[in-house]
Amino acid sequence: MLSTYLLLILVLFFLLTTLIPQYIVDWQIEYRKNSLQAAGNEIGKRIDYYLGFYDSTIYVTYIDNVTRQYAVSLDSRVMIFDDDGKIISDSNNQFKQQVLDLPQIRDALKGSTTWSNYYFNDIGNVLYLAVPVMIENNVRGGVLIANSINDLYDNVDVINNTIKTIIFIAGILITVGVAIISNHFLKPINKFYPVINKLSMGDFGDRVEVMSNDEFRMLADSFNSMSIKLNEVEQQREDFVGNVSHELKTPLSSIKLLSESLLTQDKVEEKVYKEFLTDINNEVDRLNSIVTELLSLVDLNKKHLVLEYEMTNLNLNIEKILEQLKPFADQKNIRIAFEQSDKVLMRLDKNKIKQAIINIVHNAIVYTPESGVVTVRLYKERDQVVIEIEDTGYGIPKENIDSIFDRFYRVDRARSRHTGGTGLGLSISKQIINLHYGSLTVSSVLGVGSTFYIRLPIQQGV
Repeated sequence: MLSTYLLLILVLFFLLTTLIPQYIVDWQIEYRKNSLQAAGNEIGKRIDYYLGFYDSTIYVTYIDNVTRQYAVSLDSRVMIFDDDGKIISDSNNQFKQQVLDLPQIRDALKGSTTWSNYYFNDIGNVLYLAVPVMIENNVRGGVLIANSINDLYDNVDVINNTIKTIIFIAGILITVGVAIISNHFLKPINKFYPVINKLSMGDFGDRVEVMSNDEFRMLADSFNSMSIKLNEVEQQREDFVGNVSHELKTPLSSIKLLSESLLTQDKVEEKVYKEFLTDINNEVDRLNSIVTELLSLVDLNKKHLVLEYEMTNLNLNIEKILEQLKPFADQKNIRIAFEQSDKVLMRLDKNKIKQAIINIVHNAIVYTPESGVVTVRLYKERDQVVIEIEDTGYGIPKENIDSIFDRFYRVDRARSRHTGGTGLGLSISKQIINLHYGSLTVSSVLGVGSTFYIRLPIQQGV
């Protein structure tokens, strides 16, 4: 930032000390030229009669008086020449009665007003301007004015020096100001660099400490929140990898052990074969369940996932889901109740909604102690359909409520491992419901139970 401002100051310095002074000089010379040209035309009008019809030498005194008069008023050297280019009058009396071969005089005798700027070592910058004297469109002579324009350059030098002084002082002030401001802004920004570098290396533990009460504090808070979230996700990922590895390894080890037991025995009774094969089949089902959840998660992450909407009887759909889960609930002597306040017929992706409801109800059964109750309610609430799933389970601690829908997250890892959970079911359900423009929320009391609320807009998929 400081380098950029210094570069801008240097560019500004160059522009102001080169282009602007030159523009001022050109403008002042143009103004001086126009003034001298007007004076030359005025002189021509006073002497044209004497150059045109009489011998100009007769009126030399008058012409000399005019020449000296304008030389004084214009602070210039004034010369008058005839149509042969001979100097009739010279305010300095140097070239009188001489012929000067100057380009300005030659052009004036052709009827053109011309001017040039010359520099002489002894006197400096001089502006030469020649104006023709015309009578009835015929050139009878001309007026040559030589005017020193050193004052113009002196004025520009003063202006230029003033500009340089102002820019120098402004440059110092701006540099100091930018340095102070840069330090003020860069000091908190510099605190981000080491933390960002650590984040890029996979270390999510550090935080940015900004003590100011401004936008940088807000940025730091947001950055720290992101870092904390990344750290949580990374921890959940590591836990998930470990848990899935364990979940996959356990049934694979069982299958390996059971298979080897059968292969190493010469004579095995049919009853033992069936028992071992049943165990192997159960372990394969466990593997299939884990892989299915992982594939569901990948499928829901697709950017262009298209829902297959169809008219669905939600009451009937939920009844079939509960019938499907009843054998599992019966194993724990858990009663499943279904309360229907309204008949709901709506368009949705029946299979995906079924998957979402199964995940939630299955979780409710898993985390409800034996002889408990899981109640599913279906009703309309204004322009939404609500599916309420209530259990009499362990409940969810307040500090975990906001995280239970995160991928890989599990409230009680020990119990989840025992029940075979992967921490993906609720995350998958929430994504499915979000795809239907609905919402999934939960309320829970520790030791009493939890209630999940699925809300779906009635008008969708049209």
